[in-house]
Amino acid sequence: MLNFLKGNETDVYKRYLKDIWIMSDDQIENIHNFIQWVFPLNERSNAVPKSPILTNEEIISIKKSETAQKNIKKSAEWFLEFLSRNSYWICQNNHNHLRITRAIKSLRLIHSNEEAEKFKNSIMNLIKGNEKKINLTTLEYWKNS
Repeated sequence: MLNFLKGNETDVYKRYLKDIWIMSDDQIENIHNFIQWVFPLNERSNAVPKSPILTNEEIISIKKSETAQKNIKKSAEWFLEFLSRNSYWICQNNHNHLRITRAIKSLRLIHSNEEAEKFKNSIMNLIKGNEKKINLTTLEYWKNS
């Protein structure tokens, strides 16, 4: 996983991180097996069985890698740009809500609380004035995560 996050290795679908960063908005919206690689966790994904599950050793290695840390921040910015260009996800239920939740959890796990908070605050700014359109359970989770 470290080598993928450093940009030196492909995921199981033969994509480098840089290939994901250049996806079109339609690709980002319709391809459902990349977010688990861009924002990995230490828990199994029910949606994508082939996705990575980080070990404690991998988390430590990722946190120690300047390149991986830089790329994780870039991935967060990339995903926020996608969300800011599109507003259809600001509704009661949308698969991007799960992606946002994963990003927050992953940033906290493999980068820092600061980056997770920065990402979360950016999401809250994107939905400002439209909070009631978001499912209350999801909104509360984002606020309290």
